[in-house]
Amino acid sequence: MADGKFELGQSGNPAGRPKGIPSGRMKALGAFDRITGKDENVRVIEEALETALREKPLWYFTNIIMPLLPRETRAAVEAGDKVVEWRGLIGVVAGEGEK
Repeated sequence: MADGKFELGQSGNPAGRPKGIPSGRMKALGAFDRITGKDENVRVIEEALETALREKPLWYFTNIIMPLLPRETRAAVEAGDKVVEWRGLIGVVAGEGEK
C-alpha cells in the first residue's frame, strides 16, 4: 500500500482487532441480553409474543418459530389459503396463484 492503494489479497488492517476487544456486534448482543433479561421486559416480550401468536399465527410461525428451529428441520404448515414450507428454513411458498 505504498501509493495509498490496497494490494490484491492484502488486508487493509493486517494487525486486526486486538484480542479481548469485543466487536460492535458483541457489544450490541450484550446490551440486548441485559435489556431482555430484566423481569419487566420479559413480561412485555411474553405479552407481545402471545398477542402476535393470536393475531397473526402464520407470521408468528415464519418469523419467530422458524428461525429458532435447527437448519435440518423440514415441514409444511397450512393456514387458510397460505402454505409455508421450508427446507433448511429458507423457502416461503405462497398459496396457489401467488408465486
